[in-house]
Amino acid sequence: MNMKKVRIGIAPDDLKIGEFVAVVVPKQRQRAQLIMGRDEDGDPIVINHTRNSDTDTAGVPHKILGISWPWVVFGVLIPGGDVDGPIIHDLRKIRCMRLDESYVNAITAFQKPAKGSEPEQEMPF
Repeated sequence: MNMKKVRIGIAPDDLKIGEFVAVVVPKQRQRAQLIMGRDEDGDPIVINHTRNSDTDTAGVPHKILGISWPWVVFGVLIPGGDVDGPIIHDLRKIRCMRLDESYVNAITAFQKPAKGSEPEQEMPF
């Protein structure tokens, strides 16, 4: 079976302010193990040092708000259509993937319940 590879990424020069993209952060390679001292038996305390990214937001629409090479300022689309942020990424360390307008519209159209309004529950009597 011949599988086609999906390629992602938009050249930074092709990014336009106002567009929605998904940000793909490449997985970090596991770094060397660190020895953080010794326990009471004299055995080394080993920690696997990996960089956990708090920007793991693959598939979440990001609106491009500003670009100044190599940085880009994004706002994150939240249900209902508001944009939260800012989030700043280094374009040398991420890839951006264009999102179809229907994808963005589906999230924009989703309505979150108003704060403080919970659905009424029937009394069990």
